[in-house]
Amino acid sequence: MKNIYFLCSLPRSGNTLLASILNQNSDITVTAHSIAAEIIYVLNEIKQTINFKNFPDHSSLDNLIKTSLSTYFKDYKSNHIIDRGPWGTAKNLNLIEKYITPNPKFIILERPFIEILGSFARIENFNKKELEDYCYDQMTGGPLTLFSYSIYNILQSKHDYIRISYEELVKNPKNTIQNIYKFLDIPEQNHRYVNLNQLTINNVQYDDTVLGKTYHDVKEDKVEKNSYDINMYLTPKIIEKYKDLSLEKFGKAIINDEALF
Repeated sequence: MKNIYFLCSLPRSGNTLLASILNQNSDITVTAHSIAAEIIYVLNEIKQTINFKNFPDHSSLDNLIKTSLSTYFKDYKSNHIIDRGPWGTAKNLNLIEKYITPNPKFIILERPFIEILGSFARIENFNKKELEDYCYDQMTGGPLTLFSYSIYNILQSKHDYIRISYEELVKNPKNTIQNIYKFLDIPEQNHRYVNLNQLTINNVQYDDTVLGKTYHDVKEDKVEKNSYDINMYLTPKIIEKYKDLSLEKFGKAIINDEALF
């Protein structure tokens, strides 16, 4: 039986880098941006269909949902799976407790919103109008909103989590990795922080051609933060609007449906 943990993180916060490092341990697999949460969610939603309600065999469907992740991860050779997805949404937290484990452990990766938006802008090379529309969409319903909501729910829950900043990861990766081992109670293994590998799981890698831009390349020579002037990629209006926004403030606004922007 594989042990499953949950990586709930903001985009552009070192997810692929963290996975590349931890996956050097053959007994650990940190997934790419996973569909596992969606699988559980969609299977559970079958209970809302007319056919199911007409013959509500909860036990049989529950058996399928409970075993779906073990089937999905069957070919993973490691015993410890750290699945990356929006597991902290209210619905997903309930599904974890009901079908996976009553005592989940979450790894949270975060980064200042202004740096995340700058990283997106640097990759996409928007013009000014496109940039401001893109940032507004991200902060009012895009993936960044979804993962902020997910993390905020975890912070407000009773469940165990370790909170790691992107800054910590790139400045002291060894200490970060050691803290994760302690948190998950997994025997520690030495890792290298140079000559890194691209994220590969069962001979599968990210295909960023479907995104039109390269989002998931790992800098192979060493762990370091890309240095660039945020003012080159974001407008003064965007910087002023988001520079002091905390995850707690944003998450609370999402929960309460407050218009911050």
